[in-house]
Amino acid sequence: MKSANSFLKRLFVVFAVVIGIVVQFSPAPAQAGITDNIAKVYDSAKVGGKQYLCRKADVTSGTFSVRSFEGELCSNSRTIAGLSQYVCLNPEVASFKGSQCDVKGNKKLGGADPLTVVKEEAKSATGSLLSLIKLFVPL
Repeated sequence: MKSANSFLKRLFVVFAVVIGIVVQFSPAPAQAGITDNIAKVYDSAKVGGKQYLCRKADVTSGTFSVRSFEGELCSNSRTIAGLSQYVCLNPEVASFKGSQCDVKGNKKLGGADPLTVVKEEAKSATGSLLSLIKLFVPL
């Protein structure tokens, strides 16, 4: 009995270590999803500019914007929140005011100036996010 308990304890420890290693070195699915969505928004904005960045999204037709996925990009990324507030409200584009991205973006920024936030965040931005910033903000 003692041998069986000892074996089970060791097996449990090995299992816990393996799970810990797998979790530590696996890419974060949420972060990967955000990156993919930013790339889609960039591709859309590159084609249609400000109108495409700020328009109401429709995933079923392949229309991606900062307003996609109920404005989640605006609540998950301070950079996107600032960029959307700066670009889509000056002047207002495509009924952006009051959208979920507008509301969530305002909350994410907490009263900070959108342009200041974008310029600060641009210093560490890479890939599609940096490309998206450069489409609309002189750095």
